[in-house]
Amino acid sequence: MKITLAGVPGSGKSTLRHVLAKQFDLKVKGTGDFMRAIAQKHGFNDITKFLVEYVSRHPEVDHEVDEAQRKYGQENQDFVLDAHLGFFFVPDSIKIFLDCDPKEMANRILNAKRETEAAKDMKASMEANQKRIQTMRQNFKKLYNVDMHDQANFDFILDTTHLGPEEVAQKVIEFINSRTP
Repeated sequence: MKITLAGVPGSGKSTLRHVLAKQFDLKVKGTGDFMRAIAQKHGFNDITKFLVEYVSRHPEVDHEVDEAQRKYGQENQDFVLDAHLGFFFVPDSIKIFLDCDPKEMANRILNAKRETEAAKDMKASMEANQKRIQTMRQNFKKLYNVDMHDQANFDFILDTTHLGPEEVAQKVIEFINSRTP
Protein backbone atom coordinates (compact mmCIF):
# COMPACT_ATOMS: atom_id res chain seq x y z
CA MET A 1 0.00 0.00 0.00
CA LYS A 2 1.28 3.45 -0.95
CA ILE A 3 -0.29 6.49 0.70
CA THR A 4 0.61 10.10 -0.07
CA LEU A 5 -0.41 12.96 2.23
CA ALA A 6 -0.57 16.57 1.16
CA GLY A 7 -2.12 19.64 2.71
CA VAL A 8 -1.60 22.99 4.30
CA PRO A 9 0.93 23.57 7.11
CA GLY A 10 -0.52 22.67 10.51
CA SER A 11 -3.30 20.48 9.10
CA GLY A 12 -2.03 17.35 10.85
CA LYS A 13 -0.04 15.58 8.13
CA SER A 14 2.95 14.75 10.32
CA THR A 15 0.77 13.34 13.10
CA LEU A 16 -1.38 11.39 10.65
CA ARG A 17 1.55 9.84 8.82
CA HIS A 18 2.74 8.17 12.02
CA VAL A 19 -0.74 6.92 12.89
CA LEU A 20 -1.19 5.46 9.40
CA ALA A 21 2.25 3.87 9.53
CA LYS A 22 1.36 2.12 12.76
CA GLN A 23 -2.16 1.16 11.66
CA PHE A 24 -1.10 -0.35 8.33
CA ASP A 25 2.51 -1.35 9.18
CA LEU A 26 4.03 1.16 6.73
CA LYS A 27 7.36 2.93 6.47
CA VAL A 28 7.26 6.71 6.92
CA LYS A 29 8.82 9.27 4.61
CA GLY A 30 8.36 13.02 4.50
CA THR A 31 9.71 15.53 2.04
CA GLY A 32 9.56 18.10 4.81
CA ASP A 33 12.31 16.12 6.54
CA PHE A 34 14.40 16.18 3.36
CA MET A 35 13.72 19.88 2.79
CA ARG A 36 14.59 20.87 6.37
CA ALA A 37 17.86 18.99 6.17
CA ILE A 38 18.72 20.75 2.91
CA ALA A 39 17.71 24.11 4.42
CA GLN A 40 20.05 23.63 7.34
CA LYS A 41 22.90 22.70 4.98
CA HIS A 42 22.37 26.13 3.39
CA GLY A 43 22.33 27.90 6.77
CA PHE A 44 18.56 28.35 7.16
CA ASN A 45 16.81 27.34 10.39
CA ASP A 46 13.45 28.79 9.27
CA ILE A 47 11.83 26.70 6.54
CA THR A 48 9.64 29.60 5.31
CA LYS A 49 12.64 31.87 4.83
CA PHE A 50 14.47 29.05 3.06
CA LEU A 51 11.56 28.50 0.67
CA VAL A 52 10.98 32.20 0.00
CA GLU A 53 14.58 33.44 -0.07
CA TYR A 54 16.49 30.47 -1.47
CA VAL A 55 14.40 27.73 -3.10
CA SER A 56 12.42 30.12 -5.31
CA ARG A 57 15.77 31.16 -6.88
CA HIS A 58 17.30 27.66 -6.81
CA PRO A 59 14.82 25.20 -8.36
CA GLU A 60 17.42 22.46 -8.22
CA VAL A 61 16.50 22.00 -4.55
CA ASP A 62 12.92 21.15 -5.50
CA HIS A 63 14.15 18.82 -8.21
CA GLU A 64 16.48 17.07 -5.78
CA VAL A 65 13.70 16.44 -3.26
CA ASP A 66 11.14 15.58 -5.94
CA GLU A 67 13.41 13.09 -7.69
CA ALA A 68 14.00 11.37 -4.36
CA GLN A 69 10.21 11.05 -3.89
CA ARG A 70 9.63 9.71 -7.38
CA LYS A 71 12.43 7.17 -7.06
CA TYR A 72 11.28 6.09 -3.61
CA GLY A 73 7.72 5.62 -4.88
CA GLN A 74 8.89 3.45 -7.77
CA GLU A 75 11.26 1.31 -5.75
CA ASN A 76 9.23 0.76 -2.58
CA GLN A 77 5.92 -0.58 -1.33
CA ASP A 78 4.08 -0.18 1.95
CA PHE A 79 4.84 3.41 2.88
CA VAL A 80 3.17 6.66 3.75
CA LEU A 81 4.74 9.73 2.18
CA ASP A 82 4.04 13.19 3.61
CA ALA A 83 4.73 15.27 0.50
CA HIS A 84 3.10 18.27 -1.14
CA LEU A 85 3.54 16.71 -4.57
CA GLY A 86 3.50 13.07 -3.50
CA PHE A 87 0.31 12.55 -5.51
CA PHE A 88 2.20 13.72 -8.60
CA PHE A 89 5.40 11.75 -8.08
CA VAL A 90 3.74 8.57 -6.77
CA PRO A 91 0.66 8.36 -9.00
CA ASP A 92 -0.23 4.82 -7.90
CA SER A 93 -0.76 5.94 -4.29
CA ILE A 94 -3.90 6.61 -2.27
CA LYS A 95 -3.85 10.43 -2.38
CA ILE A 96 -5.06 12.32 0.71
CA PHE A 97 -5.25 16.10 1.23
CA LEU A 98 -5.69 17.74 4.64
CA ASP A 99 -7.05 21.27 4.76
CA CYS A 100 -7.35 23.67 7.69
CA ASP A 101 -8.58 27.18 8.43
CA PRO A 102 -5.68 29.71 8.31
CA LYS A 103 -6.20 30.88 11.90
CA GLU A 104 -6.29 27.33 13.28
CA MET A 105 -3.31 26.41 11.11
CA ALA A 106 -1.28 29.28 12.60
CA ASN A 107 -2.39 28.42 16.12
CA ARG A 108 -1.32 24.78 15.75
CA ILE A 109 2.09 25.74 14.40
CA LEU A 110 2.66 28.26 17.20
CA ASN A 111 1.64 25.73 19.84
CA ALA A 112 3.93 23.09 18.35
CA LYS A 113 6.86 25.46 18.87
CA ARG A 114 8.71 24.19 15.81
CA GLU A 115 12.34 25.25 15.80
CA THR A 116 12.19 25.69 12.04
CA GLU A 117 9.45 28.34 12.27
CA ALA A 118 10.40 31.91 13.21
CA ALA A 119 6.91 33.36 13.83
CA LYS A 120 6.30 34.25 17.46
CA ASP A 121 2.68 35.44 17.35
CA MET A 122 -0.58 34.63 15.56
CA LYS A 123 -0.35 37.41 12.98
CA ALA A 124 3.23 36.56 12.01
CA SER A 125 2.39 32.84 11.84
CA MET A 126 -0.62 33.46 9.60
CA GLU A 127 1.43 35.69 7.29
CA ALA A 128 4.32 33.20 7.15
CA ASN A 129 1.96 30.32 6.37
CA GLN A 130 0.21 32.25 3.62
CA LYS A 131 3.52 33.28 2.08
CA ARG A 132 4.81 29.71 2.33
CA ILE A 133 1.71 28.30 0.59
CA GLN A 134 1.77 30.95 -2.14
CA THR A 135 5.49 30.44 -2.81
CA MET A 136 5.23 26.66 -3.00
CA ARG A 137 2.17 26.83 -5.28
CA GLN A 138 3.97 29.25 -7.62
CA ASN A 139 7.16 27.19 -7.63
CA PHE A 140 5.40 23.90 -8.36
CA LYS A 141 3.19 25.47 -11.02
CA LYS A 142 6.30 26.89 -12.69
CA LEU A 143 8.37 23.70 -12.35
CA TYR A 144 5.75 21.03 -13.12
CA ASN A 145 2.61 22.90 -14.23
CA VAL A 146 0.70 21.33 -11.33
CA ASP A 147 -1.34 23.00 -8.60
CA MET A 148 -0.62 21.25 -5.32
CA HIS A 149 -4.00 22.38 -3.95
CA ASP A 150 -6.19 21.34 -6.88
CA GLN A 151 -8.66 19.00 -5.21
CA ALA A 152 -9.07 17.00 -8.43
CA ASN A 153 -5.61 15.53 -7.71
CA PHE A 154 -6.77 13.73 -4.57
CA ASP A 155 -8.83 10.69 -3.65
CA PHE A 156 -9.86 12.05 -0.24
CA ILE A 157 -9.97 15.61 1.11
CA LEU A 158 -10.53 16.32 4.79
CA ASP A 159 -10.89 19.66 6.57
CA THR A 160 -9.20 19.15 9.94
CA THR A 161 -10.05 22.57 11.40
CA HIS A 162 -12.52 21.26 13.99
CA LEU A 163 -11.13 17.75 14.35
CA GLY A 164 -8.67 16.31 16.81
CA PRO A 165 -5.89 13.96 15.70
CA GLU A 166 -7.91 10.86 16.64
CA GLU A 167 -10.91 12.00 14.58
CA VAL A 168 -8.71 12.80 11.59
CA ALA A 169 -7.06 9.39 11.81
CA GLN A 170 -10.40 7.61 12.14
CA LYS A 171 -11.87 9.30 9.06
CA VAL A 172 -8.78 8.68 6.93
CA ILE A 173 -8.45 5.06 8.07
CA GLU A 174 -12.12 4.46 7.24
CA PHE A 175 -11.54 5.89 3.76
CA ILE A 176 -8.41 3.80 3.17
CA ASN A 177 -10.18 0.66 4.36
CA SER A 178 -13.00 1.38 1.91
CA ARG A 179 -10.45 1.52 -0.94
CA THR A 180 -8.44 -1.60 -0.13
CA PRO A 181 -9.51 -5.24 -0.24
